[in-house]
Amino acid sequence: MSKQTPSVVSSTPSHSWRGWLWDSADVTKEERKFLFKLDATLLTFGTLGMLIKWIDTSNITNAFVSGMKEDLNLYGNEYNYIVVAWTIGYIIGQWPSNIILTRVPAHIWIPFQEVGWTVFTFALAGAKSYRALLGLRFVVGLFEAGYWPALYYVLGSWYNKRELGKRNGILQSAVSIAPIFSGFLQAGIYNGLNGHAGLAGWRWLFIINGVISLPIAVLAYFFLPDTPGTAKPNWIFSERDIQIAQERMTRAGRKPEGKPYTIRTILGFLTSWKTLLFTLIFTMQPFGSHPFQSFVFWLKAHNKKGQPMVYTVAQINEYPTLGNAFTAVYSLTCVWVSDGPLRGRRWPIILFSNMIAIVVFVLLVVTPVMGPFSHRAPLYIVSSIGGSMVPLTMAWMAELISESAEQRAFTAASMNTLQYTFNAWVPLVWFQQVHQPYVTPGNRAAAAVAGLNIIVFSAIALLAHREKLARKRNNQVPDILDSPEPNPVDNGSEKSPVVNVLALQSKNVEPLGQPT
Repeated sequence: MSKQTPSVVSSTPSHSWRGWLWDSADVTKEERKFLFKLDATLLTFGTLGMLIKWIDTSNITNAFVSGMKEDLNLYGNEYNYIVVAWTIGYIIGQWPSNIILTRVPAHIWIPFQEVGWTVFTFALAGAKSYRALLGLRFVVGLFEAGYWPALYYVLGSWYNKRELGKRNGILQSAVSIAPIFSGFLQAGIYNGLNGHAGLAGWRWLFIINGVISLPIAVLAYFFLPDTPGTAKPNWIFSERDIQIAQERMTRAGRKPEGKPYTIRTILGFLTSWKTLLFTLIFTMQPFGSHPFQSFVFWLKAHNKKGQPMVYTVAQINEYPTLGNAFTAVYSLTCVWVSDGPLRGRRWPIILFSNMIAIVVFVLLVVTPVMGPFSHRAPLYIVSSIGGSMVPLTMAWMAELISESAEQRAFTAASMNTLQYTFNAWVPLVWFQQVHQPYVTPGNRAAAAVAGLNIIVFSAIALLAHREKLARKRNNQVPDILDSPEPNPVDNGSEKSPVVNVLALQSKNVEPLGQPT
């Protein structure tokens, strides 16, 4: 084995502001080059793919309030059922997609899904009836099913604890940015293309979505990397790059794919407290997101038939983007603080955000529904503060389930499956279209669920702490990130931690070189 001193700066929290701002500032020149290539491919095309997915997901709401409702005579609960049709397709595809992902290269499977939903998004532009919308939205949901958990699984296979929160946050920011983009896009299309070539503005939205999506999906085939355990050298990543990735994941305790799927294995996943509690958290997610979705209906409700418009179509599409912008900025701030000053701890910010969510939901319950914009709108804008913890929750899950790639993939799919299973019926019970924006019982339920979230997250933190203590009692090598006194880095030189050397030697892993 080489006598080189291993680089551990990428595995320890940095004390410098540059390291907290962006972690690759403190690693070796070789590892910094590797991380640049990884961010430039996986993070860039993963985020672009997430952006087009959520534009294609959220555009149905923009289309509905921009003429589709009137053109296709959707005056009952048809909107809710269209959403449910997409949700059913999304639910059906979750587990099969992520199981396939552990056996089929990511650069093949993920772009295949992107092309699939793009084709059927084009088809939505030609929908002539409510039934056609139901069928097309179901197929779009089926193709979109595996994308979100797949990207989080792939990110969790490449990045360590001081890196993962930020990357998850950047990826998830696309979920907030997409409705902003879609809202302004729909406003521009409605004003500029409504009636052009005999097509309504809302139909042009689907066409332009497809035009944007297709080239990104095709390029993803060439740029998205596979996981470190399945990747092969190519025109972007060399054999040494893959070796670096595998060394990094060995230090983080992250195991690669390879375990067979058996009934006993699946039962083990289903009875694991980690899979169960993280899935339970996501099961309750719909209660935290629907209060914000009432914002667009609240704006539209001010316009009465036969009376002057209070809010224009453009304003109805644009004002809710303030909430998406808040969620994106707040979420990114939280992941940077968690990765940096909090040294990878996820639970403090998660608990704080859910406490604030309770306050917001209670205020939505007790304030007049049709009150002034300045009283009600700010509550809608910040109401997704609890839901903005998704990146930290997914990072926490990947870090706690490091010993099994298959369980990580299964749990990510499980979380999303149960979330959308509940999302299929929660709107029909608590946030019905015919009652919008008068959904006070739903806001009351959201406050109660946010309180339950605090209990479950606290249980995860307690069980994770007990497991960490058990590992130490059993003399298992702890993650270097959990060390209370990280090794100093001074002008490019550093002390070699005995723990990390022994860990690498015990696994016969060639360490990385000296930092530059």
